[in-house]
Amino acid sequence: MIRATLLSVCITVACLSFANGNEVKYSNDSSLIEHADVRELLQQVVSVTGLNESFELKEANVLNIEATVIHKKRYILYNPVFITSLNNISKDTWGVKALLAHEIGHHLNGHTMRRGGSKPKLELEADEYAGFILHKLGATLQQAQNVFYLIAKEKGSRTHPSRTARLSAIEKGWNKAAAIEDATAKQ
Repeated sequence: MIRATLLSVCITVACLSFANGNEVKYSNDSSLIEHADVRELLQQVVSVTGLNESFELKEANVLNIEATVIHKKRYILYNPVFITSLNNISKDTWGVKALLAHEIGHHLNGHTMRRGGSKPKLELEADEYAGFILHKLGATLQQAQNVFYLIAKEKGSRTHPSRTARLSAIEKGWNKAAAIEDATAKQ
């Protein structure tokens, strides 16, 4: 509950800092996570896929983090205040990696090519992908799921599934990667 409250405060601060529509300059604020650090985390996530990185990472005026396509180019847009807050609350980088993997999952599953925005089914597909990738990166199931205890609501909405459903999707992806690893080890 304390984490959820703290995260809500951080999100509110992030929203207010972008509310005036002016670009906010962060370069002098050493407390914010550096863009290069987020890029490194993205590269770690992409490295276990076997794919070339084909996403442009950009700081943006978004609530938290999102995958989008602009002029046929794939982007992962993130709010640096949100990412820093998440990183500080979780005390490790697994939460940020989980969200980056989730957004990559939207791109690779073709969700960003559809109209209509977020839908629970699409969010669960991206969550499953994130669980799979986090296992490949060496995260425990708890580390892979932890961010969703912080950001997912207990009850689902028309755009996002419930926390329980999201945790199950992460577990499904994590277990899928574990099964592949076990099968490979037995060969």
